[in-house]
Amino acid sequence: MSVTKVDQRYRIVVDKNIRSKTNIKAGDIVVLEPLGASSFKVTVMGFDAEELDRDSAWKALHTPIKAKRYVSPKKLEEIMEEEIWRE
Repeated sequence: MSVTKVDQRYRIVVDKNIRSKTNIKAGDIVVLEPLGASSFKVTVMGFDAEELDRDSAWKALHTPIKAKRYVSPKKLEEIMEEEIWRE
C-alpha cells in the first residue's frame, strides 16, 4: 500500500513499487471505477495507444465530428421518435 496526494490538476502519482508490481508504464490507459464514496478500483488496460489508433470503434467514440448543420433539441427528439416508430 502507498499514500499519495491528488494535485491541483487532479493527477495522482503511482508509487514505484506499485508500478513495478502492476507493470504500469507512462502512457498506459487506466479505468477508474468508483466503489463507494471514498474508494475506487483501478484497472490497467492491456493495450497501447498505437493499437487504439487502429481500432475503428475506439476512433468513432473518441474522434469529435463537426455537424453539417444545427439541429434543435426539439427537432432531434422528433427525429428520434420517428425512428423508434419505424422499428
